[in-house]
Amino acid sequence: MLMQKKILVTGASGLIGQELCKALEAQGHRVQGLARGSGPGCWDPSTGFIDTTVLEGVDTVVHLAGENVAQRWTRSAKREIRDSRVKGTKLLMDAMLDREERPDLIMASGINYYGFADPEVKDEQSPLGKGFLASVCRDWEATASPWPKAGGRLVMLRTGIVLSAKGGALAKMLPPFRLGLGGTIGNGRQRMSWISIEDIVAVYLRAVEDKALKGPVNAVAPNSVSGTVFAQELGAALNRPTWLPTPAFALRLAFGVMAKEVILSDMDIKPRALEVSGFTWRHLEIRDAFRSILQ
Repeated sequence: MLMQKKILVTGASGLIGQELCKALEAQGHRVQGLARGSGPGCWDPSTGFIDTTVLEGVDTVVHLAGENVAQRWTRSAKREIRDSRVKGTKLLMDAMLDREERPDLIMASGINYYGFADPEVKDEQSPLGKGFLASVCRDWEATASPWPKAGGRLVMLRTGIVLSAKGGALAKMLPPFRLGLGGTIGNGRQRMSWISIEDIVAVYLRAVEDKALKGPVNAVAPNSVSGTVFAQELGAALNRPTWLPTPAFALRLAFGVMAKEVILSDMDIKPRALEVSGFTWRHLEIRDAFRSILQ
């Protein structure tokens, strides 16, 4: 039987946060979200306000909050993407360091740490890559680096494409694919490292319970797929054709640099730390993941 814990969650209203909170409560844990605002039980990284009483008696902090990266990267958008992660983590870290307790800190990060266009297979030992999001992930993770030095456990879940019909990249793709207007994105050769919503929630649950899990952890399925296979399997799951490709130049025209680093990124990421820990994926193949999510 699992010991009941008090768990504080930032970003609880997001795609992963909503599902994770339900799963934690189903296991008997007490879950408290840290809402955006200036009152009790709230925080506001933009102003530096946090109600520190929310940390009382907390066993684990799950830090998910961050501005959505799937948007055109204007100067203000890039600033908000970085600040929401770095300033938010700094505010949380300062509040935690001011207390005697050392709860576990499990924070989101991204496989963008490794860059966006490198054909070599990457694992947790691979170096920092290039690009805007790589620099954001570097600064984001570095802001939490005082925690293990202060005696706390830190887990950084570098997450790939999360497959869910309720939000994220897949939800945006579904309307055209359901109309039979979907197809290969870009040249179709780029590797896409993904994980089902069910499995990413299971990874967070594992991180909450497994004290041996520390440091960077690649939160992806072991088997990446090409862009062509991704489109074909999505079409098959919907019983729709995938003959209409979306050329890279059209995506770059619509979304600018974001398209290059996110939509057209070519990253083959391996989850070595999860494999060593004995984690069991529910969806190892993208075909099974699509069928489970969509049917």
